[in-house]
Amino acid sequence: MSVGQRIREVRKACNLTQQAFADQLGLKQNTIATYEIEKTIPSDRTLLSICQTFHVNEGWLRTGEGQTFVTPPATTPDEQLAMFLGQITGENSFRTRLISALSRLSDEEWAVLERLANELAQPKT
Repeated sequence: MSVGQRIREVRKACNLTQQAFADQLGLKQNTIATYEIEKTIPSDRTLLSICQTFHVNEGWLRTGEGQTFVTPPATTPDEQLAMFLGQITGENSFRTRLISALSRLSDEEWAVLERLANELAQPKT
């Protein structure tokens, strides 16, 4: 498997379009496409950016050896949320629609949702 194929594998494992993947790396969609079809070879800087952004094992990305992903370092809840939101950008999935709907809730609606979640978490008697 080539580097381009491994880049495609990472992108698909993250459920990202070429555009969403490129956006997170500060690249253009067609640049990702040229990597994936092996028309161009990504720079070392791009490979490192992919590894850092998507927690990919650099050795695997370069050679295919080892595990694809590494465990991300411990992060704050805000950083975890930002990583999650970054992964769903550009998707038209349930996750995207749910997060979009949640982002439009009023304070009162959040309170109702919190009460409902608390009720659901209560053990049934």
